[in-house]
Amino acid sequence: MTKISFDVIVCGGGLGGIACAIGLKRKGHSVTILEGSSALNEVGAGIQMPPNSVKVLKEYGIFDKFLPYVTKPKNIILRRFDTGAVLSKTPLDPDMTENYKNPYLLIHRADYQRLLYESAVELGIEYKVNSRIASVDQEAATVTLVDGTVYKADIVVGADGIRSKVRDTAVVTEETVLPLPSSNCAFRATVPRDEMLSDPVIAHLMSDVNSNCWIGYRRHVMAYPIRNGEMYNIVMSHPGQASIGKWNEPGNVDEMRNHYKNFDPVVCQLLTHVKTVLKWVLADLPMLPRWVSDSGKVVLIGDAAHAMLPYLAQGAAQAIEDGASLSDELDKCSSASDIPDALRKFERRRKRRTETIQAGARKNGHIWHLPDGEEQEERDALMKQRDGHNPDQWSDRDFQKWLFGWNAFTD
Repeated sequence: MTKISFDVIVCGGGLGGIACAIGLKRKGHSVTILEGSSALNEVGAGIQMPPNSVKVLKEYGIFDKFLPYVTKPKNIILRRFDTGAVLSKTPLDPDMTENYKNPYLLIHRADYQRLLYESAVELGIEYKVNSRIASVDQEAATVTLVDGTVYKADIVVGADGIRSKVRDTAVVTEETVLPLPSSNCAFRATVPRDEMLSDPVIAHLMSDVNSNCWIGYRRHVMAYPIRNGEMYNIVMSHPGQASIGKWNEPGNVDEMRNHYKNFDPVVCQLLTHVKTVLKWVLADLPMLPRWVSDSGKVVLIGDAAHAMLPYLAQGAAQAIEDGASLSDELDKCSSASDIPDALRKFERRRKRRTETIQAGARKNGHIWHLPDGEEQEERDALMKQRDGHNPDQWSDRDFQKWLFGWNAFTD
């Protein structure tokens, strides 16, 4: 138990917010989560759980709850968009467990959020829905909702996403922080297991369990089984725009298929089985001047602090690391007067790492989406070298070790 218990309000009940609340509650703090939506409503299908976030869930004592719902892929395979020829292979199972003591897993987002939520409720964390935030007073450490309700705490954590009200009203108030939309957005879809197995052209994708990624000019398709093999998850990045801050706009299936009509016949056949599709924006944040308010009572985590593009599959993992490091720093406090120093130490611990990963995700997007030509040919040749260096950040030996081997509680 911590030397002193603080009252903490976590604004935002997504993956990062709930995981942060669990970390704080385990240290003895009183935690309330304020969530704007009317219910748990995580959508978007699959999400990757890399070893650095699995480590945190194990430390929290909740990892075993996830085992019935996860899939353990053998490799991440980058393929040429039109032929499916293998360009690069990142071994995952058992290599990740052997190298980093934790596996690389796949899970449905809704399962991820629900299991975190259930763990939070079991610990006695209060999760309040219909609690949309209007503003935060960083001096008083109060949160005002749109309905006028005011909550007071010792610490306010902004886990309220890329369009964070906490950030805009209490932390970075001297300028308007606008998300940086990328030139791409993404379609997301799933296909049931039985339907996958009924088609001999694509059935092998369910039995040979890998994360397959077909990469080409300005487009890629990342696909893998989820829910312990009950369905196949497909994420398709392509040129286009969607509404920033909205993650589940209905998409047009015909438009989706047209984007990938020149792809590997396996991909084209797979997309004939997609009945509905969601459209997601792809955006990140510029480097922020700070994550902690002037008063030292309000702090940002997750997408509110460092939203990133999905090309390293680290957005949720970094939010979960944030919560672990924040709970560790607050555990060193002996009185409320120590909070500002603890929050600034947390920022120093986390800011450079997350900004490096933001840049790595942008780099991967560039590397994957090259047009055919000299640079693409050089990329493909470098991916086949076996010296440990790889233009794909996932497969680069040094970057991978730093990314996946990180201990958010001590590093």
